[in-house]
Amino acid sequence: MADDTRQSPHSAPNPEIGSYRMPVTQIAPDNANVLPGGSSNTAGGKTKEASIIDAIKSIHLADFKEVHKKPCVRDALMTGIGAGFGIGGVRTILGGKLPHLTYNTSIILLTWTATVLGACNWAVGTFCFGSFLMYEYCQRKRYLEMQGMKRAVEVMDRKKTEKQIQAEAVKTARRNAREQS
Repeated sequence: MADDTRQSPHSAPNPEIGSYRMPVTQIAPDNANVLPGGSSNTAGGKTKEASIIDAIKSIHLADFKEVHKKPCVRDALMTGIGAGFGIGGVRTILGGKLPHLTYNTSIILLTWTATVLGACNWAVGTFCFGSFLMYEYCQRKRYLEMQGMKRAVEVMDRKKTEKQIQAEAVKTARRNAREQS
C-alpha cells in the first residue's frame, strides 16, 4: 500500500535528502473511538458484552402474540401455509414409488411412511420458502409505494409553489396596471 502523503506538523524538511523526516510515532488505541479518558462510552464506563443469555432474556411472549400485527407478516404466513399445503398434498399423492406386488405389509407401510415424511419435508420447506419470498415481496412493494408517495408529495409541493408564484405575478401585473392608469 502507498504511504500517507499528508505532512505531519512534527516533520520538518531534511536538507540532505529533500524529503520529510518520519514523525514520532504514537501507539494508536485498538478502538479509534476511544475518548481521552480511556472509555468509548460517552456516559462513562465500559459497555457490557452481549451474550446469548442476554439475547434470550430480551425475547418476550408478547412478541409472539403480536407478530401477526406487523406489516406483511399475515399475508406472508397465509401464502406460506397455502403453498406448503398444496405442495405437501401433491407430493403425498404423487411422490412415492409403489412397491412391487409383495405379501409383506411392512414394506408397504415403510414405503408409505417414507412418502408421507418426504411430503411433510417438502411442505415445511415450501412454507418457509414461500413465506420468506412473500414477506420480501410485500416489503419491496411497500418501499416502492412509499417512494412513490414521497415523489407525489414533492410534485404537489412544487406545483403549489409554482401556482403561488404565478398568482403573485398576476397580482403584481394587476397592481402595476392600476398604478399606470
